[in-house]
Amino acid sequence: MDKAKATNTNAGGQTVRIAIAQINATVGDFKRNVRLIESGLRKAQKAQADIVLFPELALTGYPPEDLLLKKDFISESQARLQSLVAKTAGVTALIGYAEPYKNDLYNSMAVVSDGKLLGSYRKMILPNYGVFDEHRYFKEGQLPGRLVRNGIVYALTICEDLWTPDGPAKILCGAGRADVILNISASPFYKGKGERRREMFRQRAKQCRATVVWANLVGGQDELLFDGQSLVISADGSIIASGNSFEEEMLYADITVEKPKSTGAKISARAEKKFGTIKIPTPRGGWKKPSRPLPTQNYRAKSEIEMIYDGLVIGTRDYLGKNAFQKAVVGLSGGIDSALTAAIAVSALGAENTVGVLMPSPYSSKGSVVDALKLADNLGIQAITLPIEKTMRAYTEVLAENFNGTPSGIAEENLQARIRGNLLMALSNKHGWLVLTTGNKSEVSVGYCTLYGDMVGGFAVIKDVPKTMVYELACFVNKKDRAETIPIETIEKEPSAELRPNQKDSDSL
Repeated sequence: MDKAKATNTNAGGQTVRIAIAQINATVGDFKRNVRLIESGLRKAQKAQADIVLFPELALTGYPPEDLLLKKDFISESQARLQSLVAKTAGVTALIGYAEPYKNDLYNSMAVVSDGKLLGSYRKMILPNYGVFDEHRYFKEGQLPGRLVRNGIVYALTICEDLWTPDGPAKILCGAGRADVILNISASPFYKGKGERRREMFRQRAKQCRATVVWANLVGGQDELLFDGQSLVISADGSIIASGNSFEEEMLYADITVEKPKSTGAKISARAEKKFGTIKIPTPRGGWKKPSRPLPTQNYRAKSEIEMIYDGLVIGTRDYLGKNAFQKAVVGLSGGIDSALTAAIAVSALGAENTVGVLMPSPYSSKGSVVDALKLADNLGIQAITLPIEKTMRAYTEVLAENFNGTPSGIAEENLQARIRGNLLMALSNKHGWLVLTTGNKSEVSVGYCTLYGDMVGGFAVIKDVPKTMVYELACFVNKKDRAETIPIETIEKEPSAELRPNQKDSDSL
């Protein structure tokens, strides 16, 4: 797909204008999350959207984890939801929230329309694998939900409900009870995830013979990344509209339902009594078509490496921002890992909020120091130089009696890494800077790192990036900047920890 825009498909039949608020919610920050939802509501109203979707648990942030065990947290969530009800004049909003009911808690979707809270749908299929632990906090919903608005029937689903082929969407669509599937989600990112999801949604749309509208969260939350890439896919599997990756934005689409299915399609009396169909009342003056044109949007396809870089940037920015840090500090060795980490930090925080620290030892080559200073100059960041030779001698003197008669080896090498870790943490404690560690996935996976040394820090930016991809990303930075931001010498030289004479990483590994 080279390009996708919000598309008007009105060639007859009944048209509904859908808005998706692809927002960056923060766990536990109700004030911020409500502000984002209110902004999304205003934009949807201005665009004359009929329905606007917000991501899964948009009100609490995802994943709220053990905050859900606190009664005050749930109470505030309820109060914040009520505060949003009055803001929905002229639009139907689907808002993800944590819903207490009797003695249980549900991962739910509130249906709020024109100033009224009409009901909610409770997520039926709770994931409990990988990063998901929803069975710990939520009870499974028991009944598929549907929304009826102006003769069109919508299947209500939350994330995993649509991932499962035989889930609630199939139950409703298979019985001819839904024209459109609405799904709010918090789906984390990994390499290749976007295309896998698109293919899965195409299959669901064709399987259910219904348009799929999918609203995804965007942003970083601790170690999780949410990439957005929200979608609207027609019943034949073609993409009507696509959201950008790692960007907060509003997505719009006009969906035409040629022959709405009968709203009288029956469900069991027990189901109707326990949950029922949520119906949007006909407004005074009847239903009106949008008089304004569909808002224009710009979708830009990204290469895989660009998407990964953007993910690392937003993950770093959000980790610092959501934990109230303003500045980051990075140890600069002259190597490619620290160079890439510093470049990501500058993209995320700005040069004025990134500090580089050189900590040369007697084994540091002149080239490494020159490369580190050149990088700092290219990035426009402050560079602090703290030579560690005196500290090394002090350690050697303290340990002389215990080290006497033993050959120099890994203990002496690790001391250097630990000295550097101590210096970085001292600067962090003194100035409130967050230390960004620079180890890549290849090193961490085989243990080629020093506990309390180069593993010291608050956030490991590239810990999920293998060494081969580090090189790809470094080259991408220079291509993006149209300049040699990361010195070519740094990219081309053989990696070395420089903890002993003539050391090479390949030899140590």
